[in-house]
Amino acid sequence: MSNNIRTKLWVGVGTSVMLGTSAVSWAEVDASAEFTQGPDNLLLAHADQGGEGGEGGEGGEGGEGNAAVDPYAVFAYLNASAGGEGGEGGEGGEGGEGGHAIDASNPGVYYTNLAMMKGHLAVARELYQTGEQTAAQPHFGHPLHEHYEPLEPAFENRGVESFEGTLEALVEQVREGGEWGGHADAYSAAINAIDAAMQDVDGELRKDVAFQSRVQLALLRQAQHEYEEAVDDGQFVNVLEYQDSRGFVLTAKALLEMQSDLYEDERYSELLAAYEDALKAWPSAVAPEEPVMTLGELSAAMFKLEAELGQY
Repeated sequence: MSNNIRTKLWVGVGTSVMLGTSAVSWAEVDASAEFTQGPDNLLLAHADQGGEGGEGGEGGEGGEGNAAVDPYAVFAYLNASAGGEGGEGGEGGEGGEGGHAIDASNPGVYYTNLAMMKGHLAVARELYQTGEQTAAQPHFGHPLHEHYEPLEPAFENRGVESFEGTLEALVEQVREGGEWGGHADAYSAAINAIDAAMQDVDGELRKDVAFQSRVQLALLRQAQHEYEEAVDDGQFVNVLEYQDSRGFVLTAKALLEMQSDLYEDERYSELLAAYEDALKAWPSAVAPEEPVMTLGELSAAMFKLEAELGQY
C-alpha cells in the first residue's frame, strides 16, 4: 500500500473560540487521570495559543496561527504507560503532525479510526444509492487508503483477521457500476469486518459511557475539521470533505443510538436533539449549492454536543 500520507489538521474555526478553555481543559485533565492518503487526525486547538488575540498569531477563518495538541488527547488515559488497555507504545502508521506514529495500540485511537472507516462507507453508499456513483468512488476507497495501513500493527497484535482484501473487493466491485443491490453483499462484508475488529476492544471498555462519549467527540471534532476544509468564503470548495464530515457525524449518532442504554433518558434525548440540530448542516450526501450553516453556526451546534458529551 502507498506510504504517501497527508496529515489533516483540525484548525478550529469558531469552535476553538466558542469552547475556550473548557474543551481543552477537559481533554488535558482526563489525560493526566482524486484519494486522500493518511489517517484522519484530530488536533485540538489550544485556547491560549493561536486563537483570536492569542499567542501564536491572529486567529480567524482558516485557523491561522492555531497551535495544536495531541490529536487523540482525550484517549491519553488509555495509553499503556498510563495503565490503560493499550499494548506496546508507538504501534501504528505514520500520520501525526511531524510524521510521528499514531499509537493504534491505544484502544480509543484504534476504535475511532475503525468508526471513521464506517463513516466513509456510509456516505459512499448514500451517494451511490442516490445516483452519484462517480462521487461515491473515493469514499469507498478511503477506509483502505486512509486508515487500514496505520492500523495493521494493531490488527496483528490483537489477532484480528486481515480484512484488507474485503475492502479491496468492495472498491473493485463498485467501480463496475450497476444497481446497488449487486454490491450490497460486498458492502455488508466490509461493514461486518470493521465491526468485528471493533469488537476486539475490551467489552468492559466498550460499555463504558465515558469511552463511547469520547469516541463520538473525536468523530465530531474531525467532522468539524472536514467541514471547515470544505468551505471557504461562504462557498463549498471541497465537496469530498463535506461528505466525509457528514459520514462522521452520522456514525457518531449511530454509536450513540447503539449505546443508548449507557445514557440517562433525559441526557440521551438531549443528545439526539443536538445531533439533529447539527445535521442540518448536512441536508444530504450531495452538497447543497451553498452551505446551509455558516462556520459559526455549525460551531454553535457542535458546541451543544461537545458540552453534553464532555460531561462524561
